Amino acid sequence: MKYTPVQNYINGQFVDSSSARSLDVISPLDGNLLSKVPMSTAKDLDNAVKAAKAVFPAWSHTPIKERVQVFFRYKYLLEKHLKELSELVSEENGKTYSEATAEVEKSIELTEFACSLPQLVTGEILEVSRGVECRTEHVPLGVVASIVPFNFP
Repeated sequence: MKYTPVQNYINGQFVDSSSARSLDVISPLDGNLLSKVPMSTAKDLDNAVKAAKAVFPAWSHTPIKERVQVFFRYKYLLEKHLKELSELVSEENGKTYSEATAEVEKSIELTEFACSLPQLVTGEILEVSRGVECRTEHVPLGVVASIVPFNFP
């Protein structure tokens, strides 16, 4: 196996899944075993959601201009490691290097958009009648868990 097995990332640290089952990550380029991904359980998801819920109140009260700094840091890391990430995407997905680079660059572009959110989600106040205002506010909703596709063309 070329890389260490993947772990779950919960509460700021990498942890093993509660499941002994895993999925092999095979390179379509040469058929070699790259790594193993845990077949995480509902218990793993519950642990992740509980950890996220515990920090949600503090995070939701953090000003958006501070929260967006996470995205700026992420964008910086994507740009800094573009070559390495492109090689990994190529190896894992069987894409040409230029296709893999385009995928990482698209991630950078989307992250750049996320960095602009403080300017886009300011809300608004409309005076609809004398002394009557309608207000739009953006409020964090809570923790979201999702299963995302990995089939970017």
